[in-house]
Amino acid sequence: MFLRNRYNYLALLFISYFLFIIVNFFSLQILNINDSIDKIDQQTYDIFYLSAPRGEIYDTNKEKLVTSSLEPHLFINLRKINADNIDQYKQYLKYNFEELKNSDFEEIFNSREALYLIRNINDLDYLERQSLLELEAFEIFDYPIRQYNYGNIASHIIGYIGRPTLEEFEAYPDSRRNGLVGKSGVEKYYEEELSGIAGEIVFKGNEIIDFTTPQPGEDLYLTIDIRTQRIATESLLEGIKLANENFDSENIIQKGSIVVIDINSGEVISMVSLPDFDPNKFVKGISSFDFNQLNRIDAFNNFAIQGLYPPGSVFKIVAYWLAENEGLFPEGISTRNNRVKCEGNLSFSFTDGSQQVYNDWKQDGHGNVDLSSAIQQSCNVYFWDIALKIWRTYEGSSNESILQKYARNLGFGKITEIDLPYEKAGVVPDRELFEQWTITKPELVRPEGWLGGDLMNLIVGQGAITTTPIQVANAYKTLLTGYSSAPYFDKNKDDIEIVKNYDINDEFIEFLLNDLNLVTNKNGTAYYAFEVLGSKANDIGGKTGTAQNPGDKNSTSWFAGVDSISNPRYIIVTVVDEGGSGSAVAAPISRRVIQHLIGVDLTPVKFGEITE
Repeated sequence: MFLRNRYNYLALLFISYFLFIIVNFFSLQILNINDSIDKIDQQTYDIFYLSAPRGEIYDTNKEKLVTSSLEPHLFINLRKINADNIDQYKQYLKYNFEELKNSDFEEIFNSREALYLIRNINDLDYLERQSLLELEAFEIFDYPIRQYNYGNIASHIIGYIGRPTLEEFEAYPDSRRNGLVGKSGVEKYYEEELSGIAGEIVFKGNEIIDFTTPQPGEDLYLTIDIRTQRIATESLLEGIKLANENFDSENIIQKGSIVVIDINSGEVISMVSLPDFDPNKFVKGISSFDFNQLNRIDAFNNFAIQGLYPPGSVFKIVAYWLAENEGLFPEGISTRNNRVKCEGNLSFSFTDGSQQVYNDWKQDGHGNVDLSSAIQQSCNVYFWDIALKIWRTYEGSSNESILQKYARNLGFGKITEIDLPYEKAGVVPDRELFEQWTITKPELVRPEGWLGGDLMNLIVGQGAITTTPIQVANAYKTLLTGYSSAPYFDKNKDDIEIVKNYDINDEFIEFLLNDLNLVTNKNGTAYYAFEVLGSKANDIGGKTGTAQNPGDKNSTSWFAGVDSISNPRYIIVTVVDEGGSGSAVAAPISRRVIQHLIGVDLTPVKFGEITE
């Protein structure tokens, strides 16, 4: 009996002790949670990080493109806010900062941050700022403001900044402290250099006991010339307007790109992509409506490196180089000076006996043409004849893809490794790719796979091939210098890898320059676009391209040009998506940019002659 009572007393004691713990736990965690948290806050150290000024960005002439100015901002120390003073601070903010909404107050006073940024107070004078500090929960710290001095101009090169995502936290650890990260352009590509080191505000309880000043990021000097960038943007806008006025299009014509690169160094002097955006809108926080509007028109896509288009006749220089190197000319001729008759179409049969007729863009033909006049007049028949010879000679062997090999040697089908994010590679199609697509993308290929007709399309830049404007610019640079290297924006870049192409000699380069010059002069497809230059056109060259699109879409308009054949300095590539004829739209746009580059008076973009 005694033992049983003893066990009962012990059990009652344990139950009472357990209930005591539960009651106290409930009191701490539920009834007095705020008091508990406040007590803990008063006894612990904490760090609040203050964003560092990002490095400034300059053009090649040291013109400041992007700045980070330090401006005074009002913060509220939420650890000094309690039930006794919260209404006072709410009333003060509501009276003095009328732009704050009720939802802003909810966000501010429910935040678990030690410091909460209220707003920029650069508009307040010294005395007004000092009066704010009379309230002990207010603090003033300098906070960096990013300013894009040229707005939309060069927005795709420079990019914009925003709040980091979880993925960006992992990729750029410093973004956790800075609270901002580059989202596109060089702002993203050079994030680690530009970002800087955040400042530290150390709290003990509700008091600030230490402050470490933020360290600015490194400045970035770019290869672009902002004057050229402005002229190129204006010219592209003028050309797009002309395209809309002169072509009936299923869609509004609004997308295009211009690339200007230094032919010897690979420096990018200008890169334009339209539609564009103003990076300044992201500094204060862009609305969902405005963001979606820009996204709907693909304004965030840099079409110079992400726009994938069939290249049309600007791709003919690949076959031009192949013909010279391999002696692969149309059937019956063996040199570049031999001529073949172009009657406006090519009739033939493949080895399977199927009859084919390919019609040139010029229905009555080009007469007798050699390699030079085939480039000058953009004669499709001449190049189809080369493709037909390749197919009949090499079908089924490794040399069947000799054209693709030459294209890849010039950089088609792979990224250029330019110092910008999100570059796309494009496609150089061949038998192997079509076999893969039969399994992975059957909607893109016929059941019979790769055929001679696909090679016929490829040699004139049509069919399954896609490329970017920067690839085309780099390919022309390679052919006109004899070596390849990645295009770049960082003026201080010191790790440029140059690959010598030993099968491109000085004689070929001179020959190509002279033939490109034929295009912009009498009887050339771009003659009408460059006629306004008079004798100056005698030292300019280029190649037009008009690439057909599927369905009812207009053709894509291309021009690849060189500013001088006697002393080439720049390659200029222009693309207008669904812009129609290359000679009518892209060529006159490029002409105006070239006028600027060679230092002559600018004339308006004038609709050219429709060829091709």
